[in-house]
Amino acid sequence: MRQRPFAYSSLYEHPPLPYAAFSERGFIKPDIPEEIATCCKNESNCTVFFNDGTWLTTWSQGAFEHATDERIVFSTSRDLGKSWSDPRPIIFSSPQERIAYGTPFIVPASQRLYLFFHAGAQLQMGDPAYDSGHFNFIFSDDRGATWSDRRIILLPDRDIDIFPDKLHGWLNHPPEILPGDQVILPFTACKMDGNRRRAWLISPAEVSVIRMDNILTENDPNKLSFSIHPSGPRGIRVDPIKHHDNAALRRVTAAFEGYPEEAASNFQEMTVRALTDGRWIGVGRTFLGSPGFTISEDQGLTWTTVEPLRYAPDGPVIKHPMTMCPIAQTSDGRIILMFTNNDGADRGAKHVWDGNGKTRNPQWFAVARQIPGESRNGGLVFGESRILADVDDSEDTNLKTGVSMPQFFEREGRFFISYNINKEHLLIDEIPANILHEMTPA
Repeated sequence: MRQRPFAYSSLYEHPPLPYAAFSERGFIKPDIPEEIATCCKNESNCTVFFNDGTWLTTWSQGAFEHATDERIVFSTSRDLGKSWSDPRPIIFSSPQERIAYGTPFIVPASQRLYLFFHAGAQLQMGDPAYDSGHFNFIFSDDRGATWSDRRIILLPDRDIDIFPDKLHGWLNHPPEILPGDQVILPFTACKMDGNRRRAWLISPAEVSVIRMDNILTENDPNKLSFSIHPSGPRGIRVDPIKHHDNAALRRVTAAFEGYPEEAASNFQEMTVRALTDGRWIGVGRTFLGSPGFTISEDQGLTWTTVEPLRYAPDGPVIKHPMTMCPIAQTSDGRIILMFTNNDGADRGAKHVWDGNGKTRNPQWFAVARQIPGESRNGGLVFGESRILADVDDSEDTNLKTGVSMPQFFEREGRFFISYNINKEHLLIDEIPANILHEMTPA
């Protein structure tokens, strides 16, 4: 890695070769068992917190992405992320079923630990039924030492689903507790039809929100109630007519011989925060060369069509490719955006899906304040953005995906961002409070 301006600690780093070959480079501790150290897929990390200050991080691990040995593991830290326990498995994939991405949630009152995940059919990747399945959950009342049986979350069919009672979907972010003790879990669903054999990367996709109606108070897992919003046949999407001629969209659809009218509506991996005026804002990735945002004025029941996020209501569009761009919130109400400042035309990239780290490196972040009485752009104005991490991508790696899947959180008045590098190494940076202050617009 070329530079980490706010270096803090390694969350848990598992290189793709035996540890002896890497220990001199400082990537890992030499006492990590070889069977763990040779595991080269570590991604989709999510961190949650127990009341006593213990951090718990889950992530997806395996020999490689889509390998039959993929599994969800967890680790804990009792010193604000400086050191971590050995990873422990929670649930495994099988030759028949893929379980790769999960999101944890801790009930504040009971400290029950939940894991929500998608379980899909493990078929040949050209098969339209590949990875079709259901969202499930398990829970632990002893901090992950033992886990309950699996339970399926049954959701109504959407237009985007091609099999009855099943979906192609995934989770990226832990459930959020919003004002009024409302708990929501956004998810992404995509249409894996015949395009899976050709232009599947630009198939339609949308975001929906699972409302967890009684998870904070109900201990009987059989009585948990889940609802999906917005109601009706479709989730949250981009307006495909309004953005049909978007330059970034045109570049990516041309690269995959697809059609702008089919891909323009694509919206994925949304994070949600409550604004001071009572509205909710959701931000996610799009094919528009920028983060997209949507607004709910009724606590997640309905959402506006997705628009590009700007630095200010009348400012330039924020540049971003097809990768995660979560927003977070500090305790004093500031909004943090994590993005990569590339609309698919910079650093030699040809489009927003371009690999080899061209669009996902370096990782940037920006701080916004809310403008009272302003509705445009979610009422947000961002200050000057800065680079968080810049990965040295000159050498061969298992996956040259750069920096991705960041998560910002505040603990004990300190600010942290976790992320992964090349979907292999998990890292944490602490951002000094004075840096965020300097980045906050007046």
